[in-house]
Amino acid sequence: MKNLMISASGIRGVIGDTLGPDLALKIAYAFSNFLPEGPVVLGGDTRTSYPLLFSAVNAGLIAKGRTVIDIGQVPTPTAQQMIKHHDAAGAIVITASHNPVIWNGLKLMNSSGSFLEEDEFQKFLHEFEKESPDALKTWDKLGHVIKEPKAIDHHIQKILSVLPVQDLIKSAHLKVLVDVNHGTAAIADPLLFEALGVRYTLLGKSPDGKFSHTPEPNKENLSELIHTMSSGHYDIGFAQDPDADRLVIVDEKGRFIGEDYSLAFCMDYLLSKEEQSPHPVVVNLSTSYIVSDIAKKYGRQVHYTKIGETNVTKGIKQHQAPVGGEGNGGVIYPKIGWGRDSLVGIVCALAFLAESKKTVSQIVSTYPQYTLVREKKHLEKREDIQNYLTHIQNVFHEHPMDTQDGVKVLLEHAWLHVRASNTEPIIRFFAEAPTEKEAKTLIEKASLKGPVRTTPTG
Repeated sequence: MKNLMISASGIRGVIGDTLGPDLALKIAYAFSNFLPEGPVVLGGDTRTSYPLLFSAVNAGLIAKGRTVIDIGQVPTPTAQQMIKHHDAAGAIVITASHNPVIWNGLKLMNSSGSFLEEDEFQKFLHEFEKESPDALKTWDKLGHVIKEPKAIDHHIQKILSVLPVQDLIKSAHLKVLVDVNHGTAAIADPLLFEALGVRYTLLGKSPDGKFSHTPEPNKENLSELIHTMSSGHYDIGFAQDPDADRLVIVDEKGRFIGEDYSLAFCMDYLLSKEEQSPHPVVVNLSTSYIVSDIAKKYGRQVHYTKIGETNVTKGIKQHQAPVGGEGNGGVIYPKIGWGRDSLVGIVCALAFLAESKKTVSQIVSTYPQYTLVREKKHLEKREDIQNYLTHIQNVFHEHPMDTQDGVKVLLEHAWLHVRASNTEPIIRFFAEAPTEKEAKTLIEKASLKGPVRTTPTG
């Protein structure tokens, strides 16, 4: 079962191995039993296994008497918008987000348009673990399907009603390059850019799920985008993951500014539009200090949560935060929605350039510089995580630690965070320090087997 991951972030597995129509059907039954009355939004990304899982989930929801709002292949944040638009009880989104092409999964959302919180997820699991589902509906009480072909249009209209920057961006005559990598951004981005009057070029523009590179939008996977941007023909470069909730930025010179700096860039713009207040910014534990610096610029503190979008969203709600996100390039702007939204990030970044009349590199050069290094190791058994955590607690026993999600070691000018992934059978290492060498050294100390390969960002 190492290729099946179950968490509040959803259920992900390898197609033809641990995830197929039988499991998808069971999830649909259980989710329908868990939800209150009302229609269920159903959509997903462009992976080739989408039709397989869609058919099973759709059948399961109809068999339980649910009205299904079929929104097709769209970004995950679009599905979150459609929950509110249709006053739905929840949503199932068929996606494995940034996971490799062999994976797919089901993300589960509640009526607020956010991922299930932990107590909700446990209630869902109770339904899921039943030996057999509750009775299905008879022929005269079956559900039915309503097609929603304008989901992305509604999403874009919502963004631009909250951030009315079309004229500003259009007047800047910006040229944009985007690596959509055959995902749902290949469908959504042209609609967004046409609404904004932006000239754009897409890499991997066929929305067929046949990824040109590993889907996770990090530096090592974006060589074509970086190389093309270095030509100097574009003002900004973007990359999104297959379900378009994450966004990273490449500057006009072809420099990958990093996932955390991409988040900070968008937060900088959004906080400039919010009134000063005591409410903090909310991010997860593995997010760079750069976000703290941006928050301080606007007189705000930072509240840190466990990893996982649902935990960040919960923190945003509890602290009435004006903005939040995750250091993987996912900005959450509650005035628009309760999820990471790359379309919101794109609008913020373009508006920032248009309003400031500066380049990406000029803006980023004003930010304090940190080196954040990320590494991951595959686990033979998920239980092996405890060996790493015990090792780290022993090595760094003299330093303060945060243990709400794995172990985060707090050093004077650096930090180290080690935890098990919610979405893959891997352990993740994060280290930030003034220099790359210092960050790598922290990860080496955390490793049970000596030096490791690292990918610096930021």
